[in-house]
Amino acid sequence: MKKKFLLLILISSAVLANKPNALETDIMPLGEDRHSILIKGNIVSNETDLRNRLIKEVKDVCGTRYEIESVELGNIAHNGLKKLTIQGKFKCYVNSQM
Repeated sequence: MKKKFLLLILISSAVLANKPNALETDIMPLGEDRHSILIKGNIVSNETDLRNRLIKEVKDVCGTRYEIESVELGNIAHNGLKKLTIQGKFKCYVNSQM
């Protein structure tokens, strides 16, 4: 019985290790080229993953001309597990604004 339990744990940890780091992202426009962003990590996410995803999402929306106005890290509880979150605000610049 112990061997079956250990095998189950090893298989589940292998699945988690190979699972892509799926992050939930919500971007809301605030008007005048400003946006709010919330990224929810999963149980294996770390701060670096979330910060990299934040930069990627901002660049997808704005291109290369943007300003990140604020960033806050936090945690949410989901099914008894703590998940890391990052939220912030950013502004996109167009040619006439620089």
